[in-house]
Amino acid sequence: MKYIFLAIASFFCLQANAQKEADMIVGKWLKMPKEDLIIEVYKSGEVYNGKIDWVKEGDTTKPDGFLILENLQYDESKNSWEGGKIHDPRSGKQYKASVELRDNGTLEVLGYKGFKFIGSKKTFKKVR
Repeated sequence: MKYIFLAIASFFCLQANAQKEADMIVGKWLKMPKEDLIIEVYKSGEVYNGKIDWVKEGDTTKPDGFLILENLQYDESKNSWEGGKIHDPRSGKQYKASVELRDNGTLEVLGYKGFKFIGSKKTFKKVR
């Protein structure tokens, strides 16, 4: 009986740890190296979305609110967020999106059509 209890307890501990890892992208992220954009990543149900918090244009900054990332789902086996979309606010085009949290604490966002190896990557550092 105590082995069953230990197995169940272990399962819930692993689930809680996976959820903690999945939520690590939640927060505000500054685009590097230009430091001209902050996106705010948040959880909505079981998916993660990101909106533009502010954009620096010339010598001014302005809040935005444009939904730039949507429907990312955490893939525990890859330790990444997959299956989402990224929207280009300038062109209005939409691309597939993949997000990884690097060992140095930066967030790497990949936008691509078709194949990941021909996509475009942007790097962000957490500010909050």
